[in-house]
Amino acid sequence: MATLGQVGQAIMNPAIDEEMRIPTVNRAAIEAADLAAVMMISPSSNIATVGVAIQMREGRINYSSNDNRGVTLQGGLVYATLGLGTNLQAVRTQADDPLVTEAAAGAWPTEVTRTYVLSQRGTVYREIETRCTHVQGARAQIDVVGVMRDVVEVGEICKTAEGLRFANVHYLDVRSGRIWRTSQWTGPIQGNVQVDVIDQFDPDA
Repeated sequence: MATLGQVGQAIMNPAIDEEMRIPTVNRAAIEAADLAAVMMISPSSNIATVGVAIQMREGRINYSSNDNRGVTLQGGLVYATLGLGTNLQAVRTQADDPLVTEAAAGAWPTEVTRTYVLSQRGTVYREIETRCTHVQGARAQIDVVGVMRDVVEVGEICKTAEGLRFANVHYLDVRSGRIWRTSQWTGPIQGNVQVDVIDQFDPDA
């Protein structure tokens, strides 16, 4: 993980096992129906699926697929997951977390503290507090399910007091800072989940 490029290659667009099938997306149909939709890829569980926005609550958008899998996004932060491995229940973060506020790459704070709440047996939960520092990469164009997006790459190196380390990689819109593609850690078992935003949610639409 010496460079941002190495981090990105290691966790973004992972090698797909034979068991994982990437769904074919009819982008024209999604846009015609005015649906907010995301592609979810979980390498640890060999799952790839497409979810559409079904609910917005307290600024968080729930995306659900036909196979009862889903992800909850708070801005560009993966707040919770369902059916992609070991469920992530919630992520508590600071008010100025740039994934939540969708800040441009140059406006990110030096460090962000996040607490991950993970499902355990019964009603028991495990909490993992992390501190993440970021490094800004280069501008690029990426293909997000058939559409080229102008983005800036931003990587995060996150650590816990117990010595756990992991990396996130985000592709931000050059102008707005909104996330088009992200690979975020969702727990020590489930690992990173990649989310590609096929069509952004517009609360005023």
